[in-house]
Amino acid sequence: MARAYLQTDDPANASGVLLRAGSIAPAEIRHRPAVRDVVAQAARYPNAPATITRLAINLGVL
Repeated sequence: MARAYLQTDDPANASGVLLRAGSIAPAEIRHRPAVRDVVAQAARYPNAPATITRLAINLGVL
């Protein structure tokens, strides 16, 4: 879902999906390479929410 939001230039909703996923299944966010890539992509948007930027930094992908 997050990747679909990014493809429509909607980093805010992508971030929301990723953060919700992180609260439900934190290991998926931390260890699944495809998810880490999406977090990194979302954090690179100029108008990315600070929460996703912090998550990317904590994961070491930004």
